[in-house]
Amino acid sequence: MKLTGRLLAAGAGTLLVAASVMVATLLTTPLPFLQSLPCLPVVIGRTGSGYEPPSVAALADAVVRYATTATVPQQSLDEIRMSLAVLRRRAPLRLLVFGLGHDSRLWHALNPGGATVFLEEDPKWYRVVLAQSPFLRAHLVAYRTRLDHADLLLSSYKNYPSCLPIPGAGGGDDDAPRVRGNADCPLALHNLAPEVYDNEWDMVMIDAPKGYFASAPGRMAAVWTAAAMARARRGEGDTDVFLHDVDRRVEKAYAQEFLCEKFRVGRTGRLWHFRIPPASRRGNVTASSSGGQRPFC
Repeated sequence: MKLTGRLLAAGAGTLLVAASVMVATLLTTPLPFLQSLPCLPVVIGRTGSGYEPPSVAALADAVVRYATTATVPQQSLDEIRMSLAVLRRRAPLRLLVFGLGHDSRLWHALNPGGATVFLEEDPKWYRVVLAQSPFLRAHLVAYRTRLDHADLLLSSYKNYPSCLPIPGAGGGDDDAPRVRGNADCPLALHNLAPEVYDNEWDMVMIDAPKGYFASAPGRMAAVWTAAAMARARRGEGDTDVFLHDVDRRVEKAYAQEFLCEKFRVGRTGRLWHFRIPPASRRGNVTASSSGGQRPFC
């Protein structure tokens, strides 16, 4: 999620507009929003820096930060607006973001009263970002995948029963595959921080890990894991999943396989938006049990 430096002025304007809209919303209609804050259960985690939910003040800090720096996020104004619409509708929420970057302060600030957790694969970059924004809540991730294995993983994952949405696979009555401890599935992020598994995520932003050179982890495991978690959701509501860089072949192929075209509710620029219902509420029979080509869809 490192920024290339292009279109910095436009990027600064993008963030200023997005954060300003959120600030204006809070200031003009504060009570309905604030009344909902106690309804969000605490996300389990260590105490200390990064584990207090952001307040309205964090929005003001973000506006000043992005308006006065040349280092701004890489998403376009329209892309940020699409995510912001969900944040405005559902916040405070639990937001899981794959990747740390120059936009991390933005996602943290736009979820006041909620819990925003970041997953980053690069230890050096992890230290750089947290040195600049120590209040962020983030964990390092060890990926087992490589981008140059993406085609093989996509064609062979059905050979691993633990990767498939089979009734009882996740330990329940529905057909949500297990993620935590599922080392047998090569696409499962099975050893994440406990709080990632102990909570259900209302919104997931996939903008990492790296996926632009052969030995990079690619986003295959991130997409599968997001789909499996959304499918296993027990709480109310669907899971809003955003996938960036869908102009790339691997991101597009994995989105179609696991996030499913029928659940796509929006697209703009290089960002796709999926709204995935839990398997327990769909009342459907999985394609895997009836010979379908895409078990998740």
